Amino acid sequence: MEEQINELVSFLRVPNPEVGISVRRGALSHLLGYTAKTSQYQYIFKLNNRQPIKDLKLLCMDNPLIAHDAFSALINLSEDTEICKELDDDNFLKYLMGTNSEAILADLACMLLSNITKDEKIAIKVLNGTIPEATTTTNTAITTLVSSTRAMDQLVDVFVKGVNKEYNKHAEYHFLASVFANVAILPQGRDFFLTDAPQYNSPPLTSLIIFIEHSNIIRRGGVMSCMKNCCFNVSQQLDLLSESKINILPYILLPLCGPEEFDPDDMEGMPEDIQFLPPDKKRETDPYLRQTLLETILLLTTTRQAREILRAKKVYPVIRQMHLVEEDENVNHVAENIVNMLMRDEAEEEKPGLSLQKEIVGADKGNRDIEDEEDDEDLQIVEII
Repeated sequence: MEEQINELVSFLRVPNPEVGISVRRGALSHLLGYTAKTSQYQYIFKLNNRQPIKDLKLLCMDNPLIAHDAFSALINLSEDTEICKELDDDNFLKYLMGTNSEAILADLACMLLSNITKDEKIAIKVLNGTIPEATTTTNTAITTLVSSTRAMDQLVDVFVKGVNKEYNKHAEYHFLASVFANVAILPQGRDFFLTDAPQYNSPPLTSLIIFIEHSNIIRRGGVMSCMKNCCFNVSQQLDLLSESKINILPYILLPLCGPEEFDPDDMEGMPEDIQFLPPDKKRETDPYLRQTLLETILLLTTTRQAREILRAKKVYPVIRQMHLVEEDENVNHVAENIVNMLMRDEAEEEKPGLSLQKEIVGADKGNRDIEDEEDDEDLQIVEII
């Protein structure tokens, strides 16, 4: 079998493109199954100084039918750290970050980017990278992106404008949310999301949090993780909570609310967005994402000033109502930690809060190893066979 696979791999490079297109497509189609992480033959793609990976990168720019399978293969293989090093290629990264409105395989490029930005070096390159300004020749509803050569500016803009295929009829860019979550693990990445962008006069995070209840779990989950990671910047937590600045609290609490009514006393001071909810209001259905939202609140209890804001905004009644119906043990554990922080006696000597929170809460990577969640079908697009 190994000999047959090696022979197929050799067909990835055919000198004459006119003759070789059908050969490359056929070889890739057969090889795709061997790129799965469960395959015992994955190592073959690392032979000859990782030449098969180099060939697959080139094939991502080939005929769309061939490029589709090449992208799919690299998505499957990209968890391997050795292969990921081969994908740390400036020209290839620029290609992945391209924002052409006619790119047929843009979603696959975003998927691959979300996998490889878990590598810190690649995440830094994406954060600091530049790409040509976006161009389009189609009559789409939104035909232009922000005028900037900074890759992150364009990626945030295409994420916002690309929803419902309004920018590119072939793509929705959901997986960019996972890229943003990975970038926000970096201190300088958090600075990017929390600093006013000249083109918007507001921090990029404000453009992302509007998708916190989006129907696509990858989009909303990545945004939640990005928001959570930004809360590790303790010095900017007051800006995150300020109604006149980023104001993330309503976006955190809304997915945690169900149809239950609050007592009038509890509603006094609550964000208006959650005071009067419809009787069919549903909580976030995914327990991991509910946990992510609660961990975000827990990070915001780091300082006394932030805790006082959370109390004034009546976070406790929301947590209490949720806790009454929550069945997931991990979610309840975080909820109880929040209650302990909010109900603490502030007359006590101030303790180093962040060290406690860091013990409980880790930074979120995009896609959060969702391949292990067999029940979440929407979350399993990290490996393609």
